Amino acid sequence: MKTALNIITLTLLVSSPGVIGYAETTMSKPREIAQATNQQAQPLPVALPDNASEWKNNRESWSGQLTALSEQGLTISLNNFSQTLPLDEVNRIEFQDEVWIRNRQGQRVRRKVRSEDSSTRRPQVWQGVPIWAFQLQNPETASLRLGTVLSREYLQDILSISIDSIYVVNAIEFDLPELTMTITATPIDR
Repeated sequence: MKTALNIITLTLLVSSPGVIGYAETTMSKPREIAQATNQQAQPLPVALPDNASEWKNNRESWSGQLTALSEQGLTISLNNFSQTLPLDEVNRIEFQDEVWIRNRQGQRVRRKVRSEDSSTRRPQVWQGVPIWAFQLQNPETASLRLGTVLSREYLQDILSISIDSIYVVNAIEFDLPELTMTITATPIDR
């Protein structure tokens, strides 16, 4: 009996550092995962120009402001009239004209989206963005959660550019079998 107790005690002493080390490693991993998830979950604010033209699959189009977008459909509004379409009837949305942005002082200003803006900064194309990752806040702004489709480094580059600039959405193209979108956006200085 005494021999068995000695063996158990010796086994505990020998295996304790390994168990403690494993516990410390396991305890630190959730923090690392949470930090990576928080970084990838950080939304990217984007601006939407006033005029959106949605192109239906049958080549017809409707222009106005984008006022709703979800996996079920989208709504374009103009002069107190709205048209809601299921996404399977829409191929693409193109944006043009003026956009409301916040300047560096936080004031809301209207900017004309000009070809010169896009000539100084190259448009970014983000493919495979889940439709749920686009959160329309109002007809002028939205937020994108790109952490699921971009590498951590690329996302950090985009977020660092958004400190002094705002990404203005040029177009959204839908891939309905996958419930994803391809978004083209150009950063403009605030």
